[in-house]
Amino acid sequence: MTLRLSPALLAVLVVSGCGGDDEVTRTVTVTEAATTTVTTAVTTTETAPLPPGAWAGLPEPLPQDGALPVETFNAYAESVEEPWERDLAATASEYVGPDASEASSTSFQATSGPEGGGPAHASLLLDGLLDDSVRARRFDLTLARRADGTWRIDSAFWAQRCQEGRGHQSFSPAPCL
Repeated sequence: MTLRLSPALLAVLVVSGCGGDDEVTRTVTVTEAATTTVTTAVTTTETAPLPPGAWAGLPEPLPQDGALPVETFNAYAESVEEPWERDLAATASEYVGPDASEASSTSFQATSGPEGGGPAHASLLLDGLLDDSVRARRFDLTLARRADGTWRIDSAFWAQRCQEGRGHQSFSPAPCL
């Protein structure tokens, strides 16, 4: 089979193939972009401030110097009307909080002035703690009775005794192994 082109079609093909002076230059820009997304997660835990008169318990970890804060507890005790406020042992237990329930043995000793006047000194001993390092914790408090018969803590200190082979055997705020 032979293909014949008409002269007019041949002229169009030849003219379209010539560049001539009206040549158009087309520039194509190819942009390759790589997008890298880096996501960094930052977790911020903010403890909402407690309302005035709230008691969240002792700070964790306990202070290394052994001195415990009492101001927030005293503000809490003044803001509530609870039976434990008039009982020296119950006030000490309320101050110490859940630590008291983690001991297999708890003992409480207190001394106060004649007829319950003057400052009272109380010691709450939690022994047999369910901890592989700490055997016992002792909380020593100095308290004063308010005019309404409730107790205010003037000062508080803590110390611990380590399990055998895990550190010191005398009471100290020093860490156990």
